[in-house]
Amino acid sequence: MKTVLFVGLDVDDKMFHATVINSQTGEISYFKTKPIGSKLVEKLLTYHSCPQDYQICYESTYIGFSLCRFLRKESFHCDVIASGLVPEVSGHKVKTDRCDSEKLAKLYMKDMLTTLNIPAEEDEAERDLVRSRSLVSKQVIKTKNHIQSLLRRHGIDYRNEEKQLNLWTERYRKWLYGKASKLNDTLKINLNLLLSQLEFLESSLKTYNKEIENLAKTEKYESKVQALVCYRGIETLTAMKVITELGDIRRFDHPRKLMSFLGFDVIEYSSGGKERKFGITKYGNKIVRTALVEATQRCATPPKVSYNLRIRRGKTPPELIVVADKCMQRLYRKSNHLLSREKNRNKVKVACAREMCGFIWESLMRVS
Repeated sequence: MKTVLFVGLDVDDKMFHATVINSQTGEISYFKTKPIGSKLVEKLLTYHSCPQDYQICYESTYIGFSLCRFLRKESFHCDVIASGLVPEVSGHKVKTDRCDSEKLAKLYMKDMLTTLNIPAEEDEAERDLVRSRSLVSKQVIKTKNHIQSLLRRHGIDYRNEEKQLNLWTERYRKWLYGKASKLNDTLKINLNLLLSQLEFLESSLKTYNKEIENLAKTEKYESKVQALVCYRGIETLTAMKVITELGDIRRFDHPRKLMSFLGFDVIEYSSGGKERKFGITKYGNKIVRTALVEATQRCATPPKVSYNLRIRRGKTPPELIVVADKCMQRLYRKSNHLLSREKNRNKVKVACAREMCGFIWESLMRVS
């Protein structure tokens, strides 16, 4: 019988702690090493000289997939474990790095852990590009809000002075620069620095948008983007966010698995003849979940193909447009049915986003 060594790794930026279990003898060994992949490999090979006999796992953490890729290049079998799905023992109050690594090794040997999909380095870099764009977008909003708060604290109100309602137009920005020149030195310096920072962030945001638009036109993403932008509420940036986060859609063999991955499962605690259902679990990819909820903001309005939607559908195959139209009609019926039962509007949008998952799964499966 072949000897298999199951290894549970507890990784952090100071030390790697590892527990090795021999599948034949049941012998348990423990060691720790510096947080360097080559040092870990060197230590592992002192136990057994054949890398193919190792089964290594570690929890998803700040280190990402880099260690897993390195170990796989060294011929080791390595998996990254979903940290939120590791079984917990009730009443167990001792937590150390050694205990964590031993628990991982034992559960991994019994096949009780959920492994993550390891994206290619190129796919991960493209996903990070889209995520960074979201970060810069949030920074733009925070900077604008901070400038508005600063002006209010000093009694400066554009709407009262200029009798204009719209903020952050070209006229408003000219007014801001003109106002800054008349303020005292400290406030003038502060406002000018904030405006310069805002200009830099907005310039960066435009660059991100341009790069993502160019990426969406590549052969790798073009057909998938066209399959999603034909939906009402989904444009290129949202489509790229969904595609890069989901990766290969074929790893979800049923729409319900995609819904679970996005945290759209409903919490249920039914016992003793009573049925209790609560909100969604939110145990999944928050980025895509939020994007889909935002895409269903107008789900209660009558189905209509707007001018912009018609333009986006220009290159989309007819069979994919049929799926998108079915989704639009389905969400309209469902949202109005729930609203007629006096359900909360935000809950209705989440329910519609969950329904949209199934249609998105079908569209991406057709082009994968």
